[in-house]
Amino acid sequence: MNFLTPLAFVLAALLPIIVALYFLKLRRTEQRVSSTYLWRTLVRDTAANAPWQKLKPNLLLLLQLLFLLVLIVALARPFLWSEQVASSHLILVLDTSASMGATDVSPNRLSSAVTQARRLIENVAAGARVTVIDAGASVRVPVSGTTDKGAAFGALDALRAGLSDTDLASALTLAGAMAANEPDAQVVILSDGHVTLPENFALTARTQFIPIGSGRNNQALGAFTLSSDASGKTLTAFVQVVNNGEQASTRRLVLRDETGALVAARDVNLAPSQAQSFTFPDLKTDTAYRAQLEGADQLALDDSAWAVAPSREKIQVRVVTTGNRFLETALALLPNVELTTIKPDELSLSPTLPLSITQSLASSLTIYDSVIPTATLSSGNLFFIAPPRATEFFSVTGQIQAPQPIVVSADDPVARYVDLRDVAIQDATRLELPKWGRAVWVDRTSGAPLLVVGEENGDASSRTPRNPSNMRDDASGRRIGILAFDVRHSDLPLRVAFPLLLANVLDALAPGGASGIATTVEPGHALALTVKPETTSVIVRAPDGTNHTLTPKQGRVAFDRTAQLGVYEIFVQDRAGKTEPSARFAVNALNADESDITPRANLTIRGATGATNVELPRARNEWWMPLAWIALGLLIVEWLVAYRGQVTQVIRKASNVRRQT
Repeated sequence: MNFLTPLAFVLAALLPIIVALYFLKLRRTEQRVSSTYLWRTLVRDTAANAPWQKLKPNLLLLLQLLFLLVLIVALARPFLWSEQVASSHLILVLDTSASMGATDVSPNRLSSAVTQARRLIENVAAGARVTVIDAGASVRVPVSGTTDKGAAFGALDALRAGLSDTDLASALTLAGAMAANEPDAQVVILSDGHVTLPENFALTARTQFIPIGSGRNNQALGAFTLSSDASGKTLTAFVQVVNNGEQASTRRLVLRDETGALVAARDVNLAPSQAQSFTFPDLKTDTAYRAQLEGADQLALDDSAWAVAPSREKIQVRVVTTGNRFLETALALLPNVELTTIKPDELSLSPTLPLSITQSLASSLTIYDSVIPTATLSSGNLFFIAPPRATEFFSVTGQIQAPQPIVVSADDPVARYVDLRDVAIQDATRLELPKWGRAVWVDRTSGAPLLVVGEENGDASSRTPRNPSNMRDDASGRRIGILAFDVRHSDLPLRVAFPLLLANVLDALAPGGASGIATTVEPGHALALTVKPETTSVIVRAPDGTNHTLTPKQGRVAFDRTAQLGVYEIFVQDRAGKTEPSARFAVNALNADESDITPRANLTIRGATGATNVELPRARNEWWMPLAWIALGLLIVEWLVAYRGQVTQVIRKASNVRRQT
């Protein structure tokens, strides 16, 4: 127990004074006597008034001492430390990303976070308001500013760990806005800390971070893809297994088809922080496949994945260049790419990029390698490499010497698997970020964009790596990319990252070949579909058998109900009512950031007035008020005992008056 005003205990000196006054006070009762014979008795009473003879039980003395003792303790303002936010508005931000499903704490991280959040609410100050923010792939506020603890508990119990990462930055921005006009508000973050906040992220509210989690024993599938051979008769599966733990691990990798039949199996021995890759050739093309790691770890979500066969239609890619062996060779090695190379002076003589009747405008791609034509740009999707001047799509403001590329967001699919460490670049074109695009790479020093992708007529303000396409009904459908430097002026073509980068760029600018459909989508992400003009409706069948019907607008639809893991089937229906299967795609929870479940002890948030630490927030829980009421009750009882005779007479007189009336 602690006291805010311990000086009040000085008043305890009054206790012996009360006892002394009790000893010294003579208690003689006046009475009439018929004879002085009784004087001897009175003398003996005088002797009995000696102090050492008066240590007899006395109810009034006991009540007075108890009253003063309780009053002194109340004036000292006793309190106990409790796990409580000393604020009028408690804002709880709970991370519900995939990594919060890890079982390194029982039963899992999210349940542990909910338990701690419940304890905070239970000990919150009387009358304080509570807000619960669900920081998942999208931000939700199930309860806002409630004083009903039951409602807050219900919101916490309804939280579930998601299938992808967390948008914690947006959640904290929302929390900061709620607390902006409340100086006494407190923001409490409950997370494993494995999140990516923007550089110099600022939050002005008082902030507390409670880290969740203790282990990092997790193995995951880093990648699972299918590619067809030149004949298109067989498939080859590529599987990458990653050990994110601190100890060596032995798991069994199993490959099955969609009927559950075993296709292949491998024993995988992984050292700490090691990755291994496996290929399974000569697979049938008429089925989907599932890769699975057998055995247990602390996060089961990333132990399995699905893959479907890629489109057999080839992506028509035309490269306008004066000669770039690195670029041409890398593109020629990519599957499903039909490459055409022409020189700039032949551009005006070149016919329009050939498209089959089943191909759409969104499937063609023209790459301008250090060239900008004087004539009209080609139709279809465009990719500019080291543009020498501005175009209608972007502005050029100069040159950058020796830029150092860094990734803006690790979640961006264009940056996936591309290792930029120690990449040397001689120079680059300085660009202004166009309103339609998002920056994938930027220069570490100047912040200028080095790699930009987007969609013509799109709005970058609502486009994120989580939903890169940001489909709009009025958009033209043309996708555009810009690489600000000439690959020949760097060592990027000498790295494994170069073909991976080109593959990612092609997936972003011409996804899925002729059908315009990517074969793999992350949970919760939108999928852009381009269909034939005669298509009247698109039906997407989810893994659980649920059908979702979409109506194309200008030959395009967007599908974002990808919350289930597994294989989705797409059917198209024409004006005659004929329904045919069109394509398939898989939704997998393969996220390198979420698979690395190592918890962080701290979050760095600039501008936060409360330092982040690993302890639960504590507050003083004072309880002088109950003591004050007890003291008042003792005082009333003492008065009633002292004047019980008079009180009895008053009550008796009042009773007689009532009878007479």
